[in-house]
This record gives sequence, structure tokens and C-alpha cells, in this order.
Amino acid sequence: MNTKLTPYPSKFASSEGLFKVGKTNFKWYNLADNLENISPKDIMDAKASIENAEEKFQDMDDLGFVILHRCGENYLLLVCTWRSENELWESVYYDGSGKFEIWDRNKTHLPTYCVWEMGIVYYESQAWKKYLGSLREEGNKEDYLQSFFEGEV
Repeated sequence: MNTKLTPYPSKFASSEGLFKVGKTNFKWYNLADNLENISPKDIMDAKASIENAEEKFQDMDDLGFVILHRCGENYLLLVCTWRSENELWESVYYDGSGKFEIWDRNKTHLPTYCVWEMGIVYYESQAWKKYLGSLREEGNKEDYLQSFFEGEV
């Protein structure tokens, strides 16, 4: 019996700063086993898909974050906003054909986040909780928007 465990591989998260769509402010994250595999063109395509999304983020006054996750040769694009004060809402897009398309998840039991994405989501939930505990003035909002996770997940 082989009892030797193979370590699970790590991925790395990096911040791309803020991405503003109309009134909505997103914190942008890239996630990959090798961040150099995320091309500037793919980032531009992902941003364009958010700008043209059915959700019309440009008309909402939301705060949130985006994870552009390189999965093998494809991408998942997780677009997350904080709503109803303490709820994390999410739209998921995938790119398997050269353009980002909404992932139709009209099922009863759905996947949420993988082990690597959860590292970023955990950080963001703690940063959001800190914001909720503040006076929620403009300076507190800026503190949230300037706080990013970077590193191994």
C-alpha cells in the first residue's frame, strides 16, 4: 500500500489594481500556476466581457473583486460584488473558445470556489468585514479598495 502523499500544487495570485466599470469598482486579481501565462490580451478580453455583461455593472454602484483564473489552457472569470451589506454575489464566465461567455449554472447544487480561489475570497471577506465595521466613509472605502492579496494559494 502506497501511503506517500503527493503535495497538492500551489497557484499564485497577483493584483492588477482597480478596474472601474461605470460606478462599480472592482479589485482585479490574476490567478495561475505561472502568472506569466496570463497575457495582456486575455486580460483586455476579460475586461471587455465585464464592460458588456448583461448584469450592466456600469449602472450599479457596487464594490467587489474579479478573479481571472488560468485553468490549463482556459480561463474562469469570477466577477464578485458585495450586496445587501454582507452577501457576496457572483457571475462566472469561462473562456474555452476564445471569448468569455456566461457559465450557465442553472442547477440545484453548484460549484462555488476551488481551493486556490478560496484564498483570495477569504482575504476579501476579511477586508470587507473590516470595512463593514468602519464608519463606511470615503476613506474607509478607499482603504478597502487599496487592500489586495498577493502570493501563494
